[in-house]
Amino acid sequence: MRGSPGAAPDGSRRMAEFVGRRAELRELLGAACRAGFVIHGVEGIGKTRLVAELLRRLAADQLGGRTVRLPGTATADDLMIALGDPQAVTETITLVVDDLATVPIPGGGGRGEPVDAGLAGFLAAWIREPGPRRLVITSRYPFALPGRAHRRLAELRLGPLLPADARRLMAALPGLARLPAEQQTRAWACCAGHPRALEYLDTLLCHGATGFAEVAERLEGVLAENGIREPAEWIHRGGPLAEAITATVDDVLMRDLLELRYDARRAGETAHRLGDPDEASGHQRRALAIDERLGRRAGPAGWDRLGLLAGEGDGDDPAELERELRQSLAADAERGNRAAMASGLHRLGLVCTLTGRLPAAVALHCRALATELALGSPGSPLELAELSRLRAALGDDEFRRAAAEVLPEQSMNGLTRMLDAFLTAGEHRCN
Repeated sequence: MRGSPGAAPDGSRRMAEFVGRRAELRELLGAACRAGFVIHGVEGIGKTRLVAELLRRLAADQLGGRTVRLPGTATADDLMIALGDPQAVTETITLVVDDLATVPIPGGGGRGEPVDAGLAGFLAAWIREPGPRRLVITSRYPFALPGRAHRRLAELRLGPLLPADARRLMAALPGLARLPAEQQTRAWACCAGHPRALEYLDTLLCHGATGFAEVAERLEGVLAENGIREPAEWIHRGGPLAEAITATVDDVLMRDLLELRYDARRAGETAHRLGDPDEASGHQRRALAIDERLGRRAGPAGWDRLGLLAGEGDGDDPAELERELRQSLAADAERGNRAAMASGLHRLGLVCTLTGRLPAAVALHCRALATELALGSPGSPLELAELSRLRAALGDDEFRRAAAEVLPEQSMNGLTRMLDAFLTAGEHRCN
C-alpha cells in the first residue's frame, strides 16, 4: 500500500501536511507585492491549508516579522488587543483572519461585506496604512471593504482539486492510496474534487465495512437524484452548481461517518459489557479516529443528531448554550421544578460530552439520574444510555472517580449494577 510519511494507518492526517495546489500557490506568490490576499471558497475546500503553506513560503523569503491570527468572528477590539500597543512598525506584521464572517450585499453580484462594520473599517485602514504589513483573509464569499480597499488585495477563488492534485492527496490517504488509478479518478469525480470529502471517504474506507464500489455507487446515485449524471463535467465547469455538488457529497459522507462512529461506540459498550477490554479499546480507537477526522464538526453535527437545539440557539457557540442551560437550571431549582431540573442536567451533560469534557458529563448525568429516580421515573433509559457510553469511553476507574464527585460511596455499586443491567437488556433487545 502506498502512502506518505504523514499518513497514519488509521486514516488520520495532520493539517500541516500540504499537497497539490501548485498553480494557486504560484498565482499568490506572484502577487506578494500586493497589500495582502483574499482566498474564498466553499467550506472544507482547503483555504486554511493553502494559507498556511503560503505563509510558510513567504516567511522563508524574509527575515523576522510576526504573524497575528484571529478567527473571522473577531471584532475590531479583538484585533487591536492581539496586535498590542500601537508603536512604530519596524518588523513585518502579517494579520491573518480565518473564515471572515460576511453577509451578502443586496445587488452586490455575490459579493458580501463583513458582519462587523467596525471590523470592516479596521481592515480597510490596515490595508491603506503604509509600512511593512500584510493582510491575509479566508472567507466563504468574496467581499467588499469601505472605500474599495479590498481592491488592493489579491483575490483567489479556490475551487475543486484538479485530478492530478487529487491523486497527490490520495497518495497520502491509506484507504484511497490502495485503489487503482481508475478508481481514484472515480473517487475524485464522485467527491466533486473536494479535499475534505476525499478525506471523509478515506476514513470511511479505513474504518467501515463497506467497500469503495458500494460507497461510490451510492454517492453517484445521490448526485443523479440532484440532476448530476456526469460530475466530472460539472467540476470542470465550476460555478455555483459545482459548489452545490461538493456540499451535497460532503454532507452525505459526514452523516455516514457519524453513523459509523455511533456503531463503533455501541460495539465498544458491548465488548466492555462482555469483559473484552481489548476489543472495547479497538472500537473506541475507531470512534476517536473518526472524531479526529470530523474535527470541530463532530460536535455541531452531534447537536442536531441528539435533538439538543430545538429552539435553543444556533449550535455554533457551545459556551453560550451552556450559560443559557445553567441559568435555566438555576431558575428551575429555585422553583423546585425537579422534572425540568432533570432535563436541564441531561442537556448540560450532552454539551459536556460534545465538547470533550467527559468527566464533567458523567457528574451531570449522574445528577440527572438521581433526580429522575427521586421522581419515580422507571429505568431512566436516557441517562443510563449516556452513562454507559461514557463508561466505555473513560474506562471503569476514571468513570468511577467522576461519578464519585456527586454520588455517595454507597450508591456507586448500585450505579454499576444498573448500567450492567441496562446493557444486558440492550443485548437481549438486539438479539
